[in-house]
Amino acid sequence: MRFVHFLLLLFAVCLGALGQIAIKSGLRKLGYEAQGTSVGKILTALFTPYVGLGFGLYAISSLAWLVVLSRIKQLSVAYPMISVGYVLVVLLSWYFFQDTINLTRIAGLALICAGVALVGFSS
Repeated sequence: MRFVHFLLLLFAVCLGALGQIAIKSGLRKLGYEAQGTSVGKILTALFTPYVGLGFGLYAISSLAWLVVLSRIKQLSVAYPMISVGYVLVVLLSWYFFQDTINLTRIAGLALICAGVALVGFSS
């Protein structure tokens, strides 16, 4: 995989992770955590700034992903790289929402990173 393709892939993954954080922030501001959801609540959430930002980031991420898929020959190499987004979401959740990161979670993240590295270097 060429370095520029890797950067574009990383850009797409980062935007997806930031989209998750923005959506979660919007829902927290609305007080929708740990409560039942109704169609009305979902529609209200869709039109809040942070949720809208999250979906916008997803849209840009999807466009970048289209470019990635057109440039990287093997989908079996490109697609596993999305799992880096899991690592980013955990770290960003810790930073923005004070989520707990215990040793088991750290071990899981390390395994994800090791797996992504093995897949990436296999191409």
